[in-house]
Amino acid sequence: MSGGQPDDPIRMFEPRVSPGAAHRVETVLRGRWIGQGPLVGELERGLARVAGARHVVAVNGSAGALRIALAISGVGPGDEVITTPMACTMTNLPILEQGATPVFADVVYETGNVDPADVERRIGPRTRALLCAHWGGSPCQLSDLGEIASRHGLDLLADASEAFGARYRGEPVTSLPRFSAWSFQAVQTPTTAEGGALVARDGADAAEARRRRWYGIDREGRTPDDAGYYDFDIDRPGWGYHLTDVAAAIGLANLETLPGDLQRRRRLAALYRERLASVPGLRLLEPRPDAEPAHHLFTVHAERRADLVRRLREARIEASIVHRRNDVYSVFGGRRRDLPQLDRFEASYVNLPVHPGLEPHQVERVAATIRAGW
Repeated sequence: MSGGQPDDPIRMFEPRVSPGAAHRVETVLRGRWIGQGPLVGELERGLARVAGARHVVAVNGSAGALRIALAISGVGPGDEVITTPMACTMTNLPILEQGATPVFADVVYETGNVDPADVERRIGPRTRALLCAHWGGSPCQLSDLGEIASRHGLDLLADASEAFGARYRGEPVTSLPRFSAWSFQAVQTPTTAEGGALVARDGADAAEARRRRWYGIDREGRTPDDAGYYDFDIDRPGWGYHLTDVAAAIGLANLETLPGDLQRRRRLAALYRERLASVPGLRLLEPRPDAEPAHHLFTVHAERRADLVRRLREARIEASIVHRRNDVYSVFGGRRRDLPQLDRFEASYVNLPVHPGLEPHQVERVAATIRAGW
């Protein structure tokens, strides 16, 4: 937790770990299962229950979840996936791992999320899937994206790493896409230290994902032969993308504090909105009436971003863009020149601290520091 003194540093992120995690981990380390064991299944059921998800498959991270989703969706060499460039690189690197090509669509300046209209314009004969990411935990226009995917016979996939607990039109953001990926990396809510999960709408897809995460082996359907070895065939690619019971123990402990942690993020974001609503030269992202964000990030547009970040740093307050537009990296082919709204977004966005370890008086301090500079 952050300190309570007036001049304590305010961090951009802080891990949130339940006090009960240490005992749970110790119990695992003293037992038989430290790799993938029964606690992984218990975590999957707990996540499905608290998030209203249909089928949850725990994996080693969101990138692994997305690669499994792409593979099950049939994405392979020569295919294209239309995606957002405004995301963590973990969102788009799995496309390359499948031998496919990411095609970047423009974003909506007011939200940071991919623009459905631009997505549809970029669909071509090699397009196999659409991939969106909920910027900072704010839901994409899932209904529009789903209609586009359906109209063109494509799968809609989502990186919901920053959107655990977010809702779209009253439903969990994982309800509409065929697959959604969660991250449980150190600063996510909840965290397993490192890990993630794939959320599937369909039970058969979830079963296939469980097979893919464990080297392509059907662990539930295999049977031992007379020599005591399991008799099975591997007829499709799979990977070692499973989660461990050590990580699951941390995650299960954090589920106990999860409702309060998510609510705290909402309260802090609401306080930011109240205190920064009319600051000249500062523009808040526009809330959508059909969406309830998870507030992993609190993004603002600043006319003098460098001055703002410098002023905050002098006050011992961290601020950051956090994610850089993916198309600037040579692995994705270099900067695109046909993304005007992304260019506009890139020039001014910055994120302020918002996490369960933050206190309201610290948000007041951040806001007061910003207001004093304008």
